Amino acid sequence: MRFGMIKVTALVFILLGSTSVQASDWMQISEKTVNYKTETDTVTPKKAEKQVSHIKLKCTQGTVNMHNITLVMSDGDRKEVDNLGVLTKGLSSRNITVPDGELKTIELTYDSVGSQTLGVVGATKKGKIEILGKPRKDDE
Repeated sequence: MRFGMIKVTALVFILLGSTSVQASDWMQISEKTVNYKTETDTVTPKKAEKQVSHIKLKCTQGTVNMHNITLVMSDGDRKEVDNLGVLTKGLSSRNITVPDGELKTIELTYDSVGSQTLGVVGATKKGKIEILGKPRKDDE
């Protein structure tokens, strides 16, 4: 019985360790506060953040309705992704594959669920999202 518990405990530590390694592969490119009206923001990644294989969005506050995201590459190619859905605090979007090359800008169209009146009384907060990138590996 005791030997079985040691195996289970070891398995849990192995699984938790591999999850933290995978989560640390993502780097923060930017953080945005989302207003209650629909808007489009443009993010320009820094030099080290331009070579990414995937991006995703993570909601850190409020509720954000993601309309679309456009990845603009340095060679002029564009990739547009629609139907990203609604993200609430703690949720992330699906991983979005970035085309080969250097990422020039990220254009985000979104709005925050709620209203300025409800925000003043504390019923809802403006949404906040993090834009995360997964560094491109040498073999990608």
